[in-house]
Amino acid sequence: SVGGGHDPLLVLDGYEDDGIRLKCFSERLFSDVQLLWTDGRGHNVTGTPLTTGTTAANTGSSIILKPGSGNSM
Repeated sequence: SVGGGHDPLLVLDGYEDDGIRLKCFSERLFSDVQLLWTDGRGHNVTGTPLTTGTTAANTGSSIILKPGSGNSM
């Protein structure tokens, strides 16, 4: 993969707030990491940063997919 890191890891983390929490973790060895969620229409979706153990070279974010929200990322 580009930058000497790993492909993003997507995790279905369980049910929460009438939806399903989806988490994404990404890592690069030599560059800053940017994580951007987009919906099925290409619009940006704001996620919640996961701050435990994150640095400029690795990051994580989560969102909750709810019924009626299009349910695609």
